[in-house]
Amino acid sequence: MSLCTKWSLGMTGVLLLVVVAQAEPVAELKATGYVNDFAHVLDQNSIAQMDEICRQIDEKAHAQMAVVTIHSLDGSDIESYAVDLFHQWGVGSKATNRGVLILYAIDDHRARIEVGYGLEPILPDGKVGSFQREAVPLTRSGNYSQALLLVTSRLAQVIAQDAGVQLTTPQLPPARAEPRERRGGGISVGGIILLIVVVLIVLFTPLRGVLFWILFSGMFGGGSGSRGGGGWGGGGFGGRGGFWWIRRW
Repeated sequence: MSLCTKWSLGMTGVLLLVVVAQAEPVAELKATGYVNDFAHVLDQNSIAQMDEICRQIDEKAHAQMAVVTIHSLDGSDIESYAVDLFHQWGVGSKATNRGVLILYAIDDHRARIEVGYGLEPILPDGKVGSFQREAVPLTRSGNYSQALLLVTSRLAQVIAQDAGVQLTTPQLPPARAEPRERRGGGISVGGIILLIVVVLIVLFTPLRGVLFWILFSGMFGGGSGSRGGGGWGGGGFGGRGGFWWIRRW
């Protein structure tokens, strides 16, 4: 065997070891606390803060939070991975099902929050989604410590407020309100100009009879166009009967 062949085989073996080392099958993940940084992207100070937040939520609000980072989803979709991990670790007691799993797959740029049945009423999809969107700029810049601390704190604040307890942890700025859809406030300038042009054409050209007929047909009949259009929208919510929020950054 030539030296070049041996070198190639050796490099292939090294690459395979790297891939295997970064793949984290759910069955091999063992919880060591509230915060499990398998991807090694969190600083110790943030881990300590999140651990304290989760401990207080567990002791005061009787809900469990688990924060997890992994390198890779091991070829799985994040929905199945999070559900399997949620069940394997038993996040939240079986009696109340008040558990939250925050999962970030760093190499796959995917994040998911799995919520137990018992917390669904206070953590609807819109609220959970707003916390995830707020953290996206931090994840995009690689600041996973602050991103996960932000999401953990936001979720904990909601759980604590619902339980009527106070958390003795550093307070983050208030959550930003979700922007509401802008409602129409009248016709725009372009619309007014277009309307004037149409009126002039109708009044002063030989086409006015045809245009009148088109307008009349559109108002009182108008064919068989579809109603509503579109589909069910992008993506969805579902899973274990609870709900989840997926985010790609």
